[in-house]
Amino acid sequence: MPHVASSVENVPHSRIRELAEIAMSMQGVLRLYFGESNLPTPDFIKQAAIDALAGGYTFYTENAGLPSLRRAIARQYAELHNVELDPDSEIVVTASGVQALNVGIRAVLDPGDEVLVLTPAWPNGSSNVAMANAVARQIPHPLRGDRYGVDFDALEAAVTPRTRLLLYTSPSSAGLGGYR
Repeated sequence: MPHVASSVENVPHSRIRELAEIAMSMQGVLRLYFGESNLPTPDFIKQAAIDALAGGYTFYTENAGLPSLRRAIARQYAELHNVELDPDSEIVVTASGVQALNVGIRAVLDPGDEVLVLTPAWPNGSSNVAMANAVARQIPHPLRGDRYGVDFDALEAAVTPRTRLLLYTSPSSAGLGGYR
């Protein structure tokens, strides 16, 4: 009989999903628990999806995503952030942020490696670390007034020869004023 890997069994149940299940049974609750709004998808986006289906865009793309989309993303970054990115070597399109996080984490970790996770943090990061059979070492953000900061001394002290990654999701706790 197939079984679930111990690395998956050891991942704590998502409190976000637990909260979402309760919220979904209630009327008038904003769906912010998944990071999405209550606004429906705009018509121009729905029409673009329909046009893409009608145009035959129903097959696998290049591994990194459609080149035209990667070029558009590079242009957007240049325009908004004045950052030049090579769409052929520096941009990969994934189906979701969680998938991007999972692929990125698994690409750099071996079993037993350590990841420093600045907390409070979105729990999916540490869960992906655990599923890679690596160790998430929680480093608290100190609350300074109404903002979190980074304790660089604690961060430096937590580094070991097994440390491979720093996982810093921002904003990790938007309701408390952001970061400095």
